[in-house]
Amino acid sequence: MVQVFNEKRCYTPVRVSEILSVDISTIYRLIRSIEDPLPAFRLKNNGQLRVHGKEINKYLDDHKVDPLNE
Repeated sequence: MVQVFNEKRCYTPVRVSEILSVDISTIYRLIRSIEDPLPAFRLKNNGQLRVHGKEINKYLDDHKVDPLNE
């Protein structure tokens, strides 16, 4: 498994989008997904969202694509 994110840190959706070079709306869509969401949490009621680095790495590993089978 490739570790893109530090598993001991938490990241804002904005920072995740910057590291992955995707639009912020993509990260929010992954978090809000009904079928297979990217796990996220809020620091306080109505606080900023955070995602654990460990969860992001696991999500990326679970969803990686094998170009030979596509």
